[in-house]
Amino acid sequence: MSRLPISDDVYLHKLQDYYARHQVFPSYLAIAKIVGLKSTSSVSAFITRLKADGYLEAKDRRLRPGARFFDRPLVQSRVAAGLPAMAFDAPPDGLAIDAHLVRRPSRTFLITVKGDSMVDAGLLPGDTIVVERGHAANAGDIVVAVVDGAYTVKRLARENRKFVLAPENKAYPVLRPDPLEIVGVVVGSFRKY
Repeated sequence: MSRLPISDDVYLHKLQDYYARHQVFPSYLAIAKIVGLKSTSSVSAFITRLKADGYLEAKDRRLRPGARFFDRPLVQSRVAAGLPAMAFDAPPDGLAIDAHLVRRPSRTFLITVKGDSMVDAGLLPGDTIVVERGHAANAGDIVVAVVDGAYTVKRLARENRKFVLAPENKAYPVLRPDPLEIVGVVVGSFRKY
């Protein structure tokens, strides 16, 4: 994976912040002002480098995010959830969150968790879960199913040779819908603090 020159990296961050706020790319003249370049020819050279490295694409002469535009730094060290560990300051690799969480975009949707029946599985109210339709569900998978016309997220379990929907909170009962309609398998989750 090629790394951008430091100045291009700083300019890219400014462009990413602009895109996050406005969901559109500015003109070359506006890019020059945003990133601090003096001419549109400098902007053109910068844009060419971003395209070559996969950060930007152009369609019908309009800029749009490339495959690497949403890469986020993935630091090589892991963070200790127990006792503190020494920080490792190797240069971070990039990780595109969408590419990390979504294997099949055409079959994937996001849905927000409501309620606390899955807290012991780490799914809290307000979390966003990544669900893949058409993914074969197995006992032990966390699934989204339809029960009484509404979506629910539960752990798929077996009980007397039948599949049931088990909560991950002892305050809730096991659901035994018949027939069981599974919408998809949860393949990831995230939350904003």
